[in-house]
Amino acid sequence: MNKKTTVILTKLKLLGLILYFLILFIERLLAVILSVRLGGEYALLSGNVFNYIAYGITAVSLVAGFVLMIRVLPAMFVSVFTSKEYDFGANYKPVVIAAMLLLFGGMMHTGFTVAPVQFVAYGFLIGSMIVRTIECCMEVKEHALPDGNAGAASAGKGRGFASIVSVIYLTLLAMAVPVSYISFQDMPMRAVFFAAEFTAVFVLVPVFGILLLKFYETGVTSFSFLYPMLVLLLSGLTVGLKWKEEINWFVLIFVVLTTVFYLSFGLIAGKVKR
Repeated sequence: MNKKTTVILTKLKLLGLILYFLILFIERLLAVILSVRLGGEYALLSGNVFNYIAYGITAVSLVAGFVLMIRVLPAMFVSVFTSKEYDFGANYKPVVIAAMLLLFGGMMHTGFTVAPVQFVAYGFLIGSMIVRTIECCMEVKEHALPDGNAGAASAGKGRGFASIVSVIYLTLLAMAVPVSYISFQDMPMRAVFFAAEFTAVFVLVPVFGILLLKFYETGVTSFSFLYPMLVLLLSGLTVGLKWKEEINWFVLIFVVLTTVFYLSFGLIAGKVKR
């Protein structure tokens, strides 16, 4: 790619991440502040032990996310709105870690949670991922048949395919991570459910982070069978344990979609040489 195209794509990736950080951080911060006493069953002082755990996780997420955000956002802002270049390749890891720390809070349902606003934030993150795939596909096209080598061209097309599969797979997997909700089931089922949903969040958010980091670094994520198996097990268990009280159709649908998509395309994309 020429330098102008590279700069534009980098700015778009940065802008998507910046908006993800700012929108989700503000939504989570306001939710915590406004729902200490208000928010009905999700109010911090409602007396339900779930809220003490969820608010604690959200507060830690906000603080930790802010500490890392403040280290990466200023340079990202400067790069987006000026001609100064941003070395994205050298900063993928801290950016992804900051994004995942903030996402822990996003996975906690609190009082005054505004789901549409959260989805807008996630949409900008996905938009940044799509730009990374476009970047990867353009790199493949630019290097296709550099010396008339048909094998190299075939490998390049395969990598472009794997990158497209990666962004779809990552989006589906992210949507399959269950948000932690309150439950009023009888004990001990309630305690088992809380343990299952918090475990799902604390395992699957880092899983998404690992896959996202590899995707940003190489343009293609990992297609190891371990990750969709963890989603199927942990998200499926969370849905199942609350089945009699409420069916979480959203997570259930995305668990099925993630599994089917992985089996249909992920296994094929995983065989592509990087």
